[in-house]
Amino acid sequence: MKTFLLTILLTAGTCLGYSQQILVEGKSEMKVLPDEAVLLLTLSETAMTTSEVTNALNKKAKEVSEALKKSGVKDYDFSAENYYVNVNRIYTKGTAKDSGYVASQLIRVVVGDTSEGLVKAMEAVQQAVDLSFQLQFRISEGKRKGYETQLLTWALEDAKRQAQVIAEAMGISEYQVHQVDYTSSTTFPPVMYRAEAMMMKASDDRVGPTLQADEQTISDAVRVTFRFEVP
Repeated sequence: MKTFLLTILLTAGTCLGYSQQILVEGKSEMKVLPDEAVLLLTLSETAMTTSEVTNALNKKAKEVSEALKKSGVKDYDFSAENYYVNVNRIYTKGTAKDSGYVASQLIRVVVGDTSEGLVKAMEAVQQAVDLSFQLQFRISEGKRKGYETQLLTWALEDAKRQAQVIAEAMGISEYQVHQVDYTSSTTFPPVMYRAEAMMMKASDDRVGPTLQADEQTISDAVRVTFRFEVP
């Protein structure tokens, strides 16, 4: 993992009385690789009655779940979200006609292995049912907390170091922390890889997809005010 620091702002100011202030903004930055993959699967089904369309959609979701269990993928989380049933309204030449119902559901599969495990999961769900899916890479919650702590530590060290440079250059022998202003600016947006709509059969001649997550740049900043007394 490559890391580097970048200082953006160094300013000095004064306040009333015999005290003066040194205001610095420390910044930190690092490049990290996502350690989780998220498959967003969209299932849909059409039937003449709500019970038929519901049962058909539930069957699809079950087939996806069973395919994942048989795939050999160990580190994954399966959840079903956003279930909708609407009238299947067909428009033809300016007129509308209702023809049964259409149901849809979002299946979220979070895979902890972004290499071999992810490939197995993708092949399993695509062979199970006809569906469309999106693939995202993201940083897991456990990794986020560690990165946030490291970034804040580096930003504070950066602020302290810059204050020391200013103090030495200005002949200030003693100073102390007066105020720390901090609101976390670190964000971890997921990275979209690609979207596809297909059903792959076990008999298809194909080569497994090559998947590689790009590094993400994350950063943080903190403003620190140091106070020193004028002789």
